[in-house]
Amino acid sequence: MSATSDETLVNTKVATKKNVLVNRNYTLLFLGQTISQLGDQVSGYTLVLWIVAIIATGQSWSPLAVTGEIIAGMVPVLIVGPLAGVFVDRWRHRLTMLRMDSIRALLYLLLLAFTGIVPLPFFSNGRPPLLVQLGAIYCVAFLSSTCSQFFNPSYIGLIRQIVPKEQRAQISGLSQSVGALLSIIGPALAAPLLFSAGIKWALMINVCSFIASLITLWLVKPVNEAEITPSERANFRQELLTGLRYAFSTPVIRMIIFVAIILQLGIGIFDALFYFFIQQNLHVAVEWVGFVFSALSVGTIIGAIVIGSVAKYIDLKRLLCLALLVAGLVIIVFSRMTVFGIALAIAVLLGITVAAANVALQPLVMNETPEGMIGRIEAVLTPLATVASLVSLSLGGFLVSIVLVHFNAHFLGMTFGPIDTVYMGTGVLFLIASIYVFLTSRTMQSARTE
Repeated sequence: MSATSDETLVNTKVATKKNVLVNRNYTLLFLGQTISQLGDQVSGYTLVLWIVAIIATGQSWSPLAVTGEIIAGMVPVLIVGPLAGVFVDRWRHRLTMLRMDSIRALLYLLLLAFTGIVPLPFFSNGRPPLLVQLGAIYCVAFLSSTCSQFFNPSYIGLIRQIVPKEQRAQISGLSQSVGALLSIIGPALAAPLLFSAGIKWALMINVCSFIASLITLWLVKPVNEAEITPSERANFRQELLTGLRYAFSTPVIRMIIFVAIILQLGIGIFDALFYFFIQQNLHVAVEWVGFVFSALSVGTIIGAIVIGSVAKYIDLKRLLCLALLVAGLVIIVFSRMTVFGIALAIAVLLGITVAAANVALQPLVMNETPEGMIGRIEAVLTPLATVASLVSLSLGGFLVSIVLVHFNAHFLGMTFGPIDTVYMGTGVLFLIASIYVFLTSRTMQSARTE
């Protein structure tokens, strides 16, 4: 079935069952994934606190232990992710999500056993040593992240099946605003839950969240959920190469990949250097950093809701171009800030513009990707964005600490130091991305008119 006929089928069958959250299927999916994300946020931060406050407390290797947990969760993104897309495109999306959530629920249920909730054989007093607990955390982080490499592209594919094309930007904004809100709530709940109720309850919450996701997924009834039969499958290598070729030869997908990389680079550099920017440029104590990140989160929530609600009336490429343009200008202005109060207001605006760019990106991926290739496109996009995020963590520090360590310039009555110069360069990078989106859109428009 072609992408056009698929979308027409979705539009005609789903339109009869509309409600506040698009339709019944999406309402169920949204509810289940919101609960699941909250469980992930709580358990994710709780695992780190478990390592810091219990397993490695007072140990010199505590930071290394936390880094190990992060690496264990990131390795599958880079190794499994690029390969998982082929299987995602072969399998039924909803069934794949059900399988992955079942495995993840079982993993965290098994991890519960290592907390001492039940006596385990082969260990004295039935309780595993702290280093064995650490190893169990690493294993669960690795395997759970591996499941996510199949779950996340399947989620995008299922959204494409159950949400009409004109409403995808709306649900992109909704999911982004909820994600930003949960990123505030999750860490706030993690520490009190760990120290008052213990690690067992934090893990149990995550198990229950996966069960909630399973129940709602089971109730979702997608319009078209065909699985590729063995006789229809090409060679694995051929399918993988087909996805890679399409991703880098198709102007819109190539543009999306480039923008996603720029966004991750910019966000990573901003986060890595901000603790120093707030002290050296805004001249306030580092304790105030939380207010700026809260302002960014508020801007993200506002931008995702507002832009998501009106995005169906705007061409998504134009929205992406405008969002990157404004974000670049805002970052440049922010780099010149010396007053904390004004910087907070600009941080809200920056959150709005970045949210607007993200609102446009996911629907563009769904709208521009052919039927049966969403998994492979996501398998290209996600690892590259992750690599960009990893690079940004060291790039900002490298530029400030080595390349521009003694940089001090004066121009038009303004003084430029290392950090604000790097921030300004990041803003310029966003402007370049905006120009690239504009030129790509113009080229495609000219090609259609010829």
